[in-house]
Amino acid sequence: MIRPRPLRPLAIACVLTGAALAQVQEGDLLVNTSSGLRLYRPDGTFVAETTGATGSNFYGASFTPSGLWVSAFSSPHRGVALFDSTGQEVSTFPTPEVTSIGDVSVFSDGTIAVADQQGRQIELYTQAGVHQLTIQLPGAGRPFGTVVDADDELWVTDSALNQIHHYDQAGTHIGMFSTGACPSGDVDVAEDGTLWTILTDIGAVRHYSRNGTLLGSFSTGWFTTAVGCAVDMDGNIWVSRSTEQGVRRYNEAGNIIGTITIPAGQAPRFLAIFEPTLAVPYCSPAVPNSSGMPARILAEGSPFVTDNALTLTAFDLPPGEFGYFLVGNSQGSITPPGSDGVLCLTCGWSGCSGIGRFNQGGRIIQGPTGSIEVDLTNLPLSPPWTVSAGETWNFQCWYRDLNSNNFTDAVSVMFH
Repeated sequence: MIRPRPLRPLAIACVLTGAALAQVQEGDLLVNTSSGLRLYRPDGTFVAETTGATGSNFYGASFTPSGLWVSAFSSPHRGVALFDSTGQEVSTFPTPEVTSIGDVSVFSDGTIAVADQQGRQIELYTQAGVHQLTIQLPGAGRPFGTVVDADDELWVTDSALNQIHHYDQAGTHIGMFSTGACPSGDVDVAEDGTLWTILTDIGAVRHYSRNGTLLGSFSTGWFTTAVGCAVDMDGNIWVSRSTEQGVRRYNEAGNIIGTITIPAGQAPRFLAIFEPTLAVPYCSPAVPNSSGMPARILAEGSPFVTDNALTLTAFDLPPGEFGYFLVGNSQGSITPPGSDGVLCLTCGWSGCSGIGRFNQGGRIIQGPTGSIEVDLTNLPLSPPWTVSAGETWNFQCWYRDLNSNNFTDAVSVMFH
């Protein structure tokens, strides 16, 4: 699964049409069953399902940052499949490096992590299926549940040695702690960075700090086959059991506050919750300016077009120097004549209608820090542009620097 904190900058792995993406909403629950994947609203309303096209016997549930569903399958061969929000298969690729599939998770750049239970390792792939890295668990470990947190770090439950391991995307082992005498199933990271997991043999839901301190626990009353665990943005915990035709929702105190019934014959396994993300930093770091620092840009607000809530902030500009923000629909890399920095939006510096400038109506900013509110119904292009769901726009800041000029790094924002 993926567990980004809301509105944290994350990479956009692909672009969906507005019509397809509109069906995935904040807080939606993706349930991996023995038959495929099922999408539900937070209130339990069923939205869509898939039983796959290329593969069957699915294991794992996750979302890409742009809202595609991700799962692994074991038949007719081992592989990974991606689906749009209607359950239509978008792409698939084989995973010959995997001997026994477990959970799947997605990093902010779209890299997919697949747990290999018998191989005792995690395999990383691009969404095109290019194998990137093997992360080997220490000892006789058996990776089962996985999650990528807001810091782009991977947490893995070890169902053989009853441990939870912590890695960065490069495969560096950051740490580990024990879950006691019982193995963990799925794992998730809450908004405050703490971890929740479910113990498969006793059905206990446990709450841990990042260094393994037990913060709390409650019982589901299950004694075998507990699998799924996902935490929503309100701190409620969704859990599943492969021998029960339903998914339960608990509050942190361990009280059941909701259930979703799964159709007969579709045993629930792993769970994932969709939390929209906002922006992708790229062209980072920027060329340092006269202050000695590279200036940077931050996008904050809501990824939903209907909210019309986007704030751009430039940091570490030279004190007292002026600048303004830019917008373009594609990325690029060019050093304009007379500039010290790199323009990371497409087309040339002059005479280009594809780049908009937020330099009117009091939007000129002054270093070292400046912000503007962006009106998504009126991007400063020619002609003015209204942003629609499914579109991706790129932002950067140009600024004067002594007798020259420079740029911040850039961000790419996909709107829902």
